[in-house]
Amino acid sequence: MAKQRRSGAGAGNVASNAVRPKPERTRRSVPRGRPSQRTSSYRGVTRHRWTGRFEAHLWDKNTWTEPQRKKKGRQVYLGAYGGEEAAARAYDLAALKYWGRGTVLNFSLSSYDQELKEMEEQSREEYIGSLRRKSTGFSRGVSKYRGVARHHHNGKWEARIGRVFGNKYLYLGTYVTQEEATMAYDIAAIEHCGLNAVINFDVSRYIKWHHRCHADDAGGLNTP
Repeated sequence: MAKQRRSGAGAGNVASNAVRPKPERTRRSVPRGRPSQRTSSYRGVTRHRWTGRFEAHLWDKNTWTEPQRKKKGRQVYLGAYGGEEAAARAYDLAALKYWGRGTVLNFSLSSYDQELKEMEEQSREEYIGSLRRKSTGFSRGVSKYRGVARHHHNGKWEARIGRVFGNKYLYLGTYVTQEEATMAYDIAAIEHCGLNAVINFDVSRYIKWHHRCHADDAGGLNTP
């Protein structure tokens, strides 16, 4: 009888081991940089763990992250909002601009009749920028770009990146133009997370710089 119990226990272990790889494969299928868990009931919306605001992101799966290599996609930041529904609508509008009327939305397509007319007159990058400018962060003096804010004393643009050393923010410097500060943030994000990092400008702007840095074994936050 003892042998039978050990045999049964062994069979149970084999069965449980056979099941374990399934969740592991699921975790590997999630691209790096995407939220690991949803903190909102709406598609494309997560709640920032420190500010409490709702951020809207869109996953652009058609973006090439590296030339002549696997297509991985990237996360597009759409802004931070005080309300969950406002963030969900920002996602819907960005999704409509990227993929058209057949995409899956949070709210009904008919509620965006006016916005659909407006977005036809703008490029994709221009329209995403307009969504960011309408966000809560922008109205409080924060740039339309992720990781950038205007200094309230001298009017210059500061760049910071979070989640680098524990929960601390890393100060990246003060810049005369908003674009310079934005590029500093993007470069820092790529330095720490690779070409699949969540950045502001199209990743193609930084690919040559990234490969040059690796070829020369160089570091730092040098602009491309």
